Amino acid sequence: MAFLKPYLPTLAEPSRIPVHGVPAPRTKLSHAPWKRVTHFGHKAHFLAASLMILTAKRTKRCASRQAQESATLPPLQRLQRSLRFYSAIIPVLGQYIFRPWLRTLGVEKMGEDELIAEMDDWGSKRLQEALLDLGGFYVKTGQVLSTRVDLFSKPYTSRLRILQDSLPPVDAESIREIVSEELCGGGDLSELIRELDDEPLGTASIAQVHRGVLNDGREVAIKVLRPHMEPVLRGDVANLKLFALTLRGRLPVDYYPVFCELERALDGELDFLSEAQSALKVAASIRHNALGKELEAPLVVPLPIPGMATRKVLGFDIARCKANSYHEATMSNQKWVEPLQTEELGIDLGSSAGKALGRRILEALTTAYGRMVFSSGFIHGDPHPGNIFVLEGGKVALIDCGQVAQLFREQRLLVAEAVLAAAAYDGSRGMIELLAKCVRKFGVTFFEGQADEDACAASVALYLFGEKDVVFPGGYSKEEFSDKSPLRQLKSFPMELVLLGRASVLVKGVAARLDVAWSVAKKWAPLAKDAIAALCSEDECRLPAWALSSAAHQGASGSRLRFRDAARGCAALVRRWGIEKAATILTSSSKEKSKD
Repeated sequence: MAFLKPYLPTLAEPSRIPVHGVPAPRTKLSHAPWKRVTHFGHKAHFLAASLMILTAKRTKRCASRQAQESATLPPLQRLQRSLRFYSAIIPVLGQYIFRPWLRTLGVEKMGEDELIAEMDDWGSKRLQEALLDLGGFYVKTGQVLSTRVDLFSKPYTSRLRILQDSLPPVDAESIREIVSEELCGGGDLSELIRELDDEPLGTASIAQVHRGVLNDGREVAIKVLRPHMEPVLRGDVANLKLFALTLRGRLPVDYYPVFCELERALDGELDFLSEAQSALKVAASIRHNALGKELEAPLVVPLPIPGMATRKVLGFDIARCKANSYHEATMSNQKWVEPLQTEELGIDLGSSAGKALGRRILEALTTAYGRMVFSSGFIHGDPHPGNIFVLEGGKVALIDCGQVAQLFREQRLLVAEAVLAAAAYDGSRGMIELLAKCVRKFGVTFFEGQADEDACAASVALYLFGEKDVVFPGGYSKEEFSDKSPLRQLKSFPMELVLLGRASVLVKGVAARLDVAWSVAKKWAPLAKDAIAALCSEDECRLPAWALSSAAHQGASGSRLRFRDAARGCAALVRRWGIEKAATILTSSSKEKSKD
């Protein structure tokens, strides 16, 4: 600020500000040319000084916020969060050991079913309260648990479902300040946005989304990173890694390497510029098959608006993502409803309409993920139900492309081989060895001491892609909490398979919730055959879908000219012509007067 010192004492007296090193005379302004120049020079210096002060303050404020965002969580605060987590989770887990033991001693008088129901009810309440209170990465863990209806009882999956998009929101004033700093340079939001709702469309562990309307009338969804969340999230992942390391061998799978991989994936989730690119890649991938042919997209992926993407703020076009009439009729705050909450749409899962909706959702998800895997290998890695919505006409939308994975050519071929082998699995030794070979080539390793490691590896492949009623070889169990689960024998599990596994497990979970028979392997088998034919060609090396020339187009439905848009364009042209014509007339009139 030293460069402002010559001007700051004289800001109250503009006439005394030096111009080009010469003090301005103490005379009243007149129409003399040199005095007008001096007067304008005073104003210029005054404005320059004011802008410098404002810029310095804004830079300091931004630097302070950036330092807070990138700072690591203090050790004491991290310890406090860890203790709060353990104090909540240990009683929940401990009751399933202690209370049945008391029942065997005759102290607990309840029947077995009644006791389990009471423990589930109390444990689910305690866990929900703890995760909501802690927030951060613990919420993402709860989101995954809420989808596993095949593993956890209804009280747990029902209560944890609130974690998918209904967390306590950040106050609207803070959101407006962040959007202003990121998109308007700290200026007024009216430069860009006509409306910005105070009530969020949805809130999650990392960000929340608000509906807005741009000055040109476009309706948008604006995703804003929660302030000061990065150090909390990284501290939570470190605590969960320690938790998984402590319980290694006691959980159905070694979650330590899983949390290590998710920690690395967190970088992409905290950078909305990266997410904007990922959304474009996912949208392109689901519109193409493995042979590069452009097809109709099975679901909607909201696309980022050019120029409205920064590390902390991301604007999406939601013109095609309107909630359906069921939602509008039942939800006054216009929040979208995820597909597993079909009771909020007034649809009975056991009815023919419920079954039809369930099949439509499953078909959209299965086709979309199949194309992601085999057309480009670019996978949306966070498919919990809070990121899936039912739109008008039963169309499905997939949002939040922050967590993704890229499978390279050989990995896509291995997945294709594993899917085809799982679809044709007959229990023969040759098929077991083929599945085991695919799993090992992918980088999966196992603890030593397996009686039949091929059977264990094949069981992992069947767990990911196999039929619902398939029998695992080697006596391995499909139950994840069983001592005979093949997942307990995993030593390392690559990140790409973690995210791919989340997709396949999600589809299975939705099928289980909707009570619909569904085979991922059989649905993906035709796509896998096309992928092998396309990727194994010696004549050419096909581009991934997101790199094709057709990837930039959104198809007929997205590029169709609407009358409303054409009318707006014509009105804007007429208005601009009128303004320019009026300016020309005024200029001509001024010139004529000056001549006179």
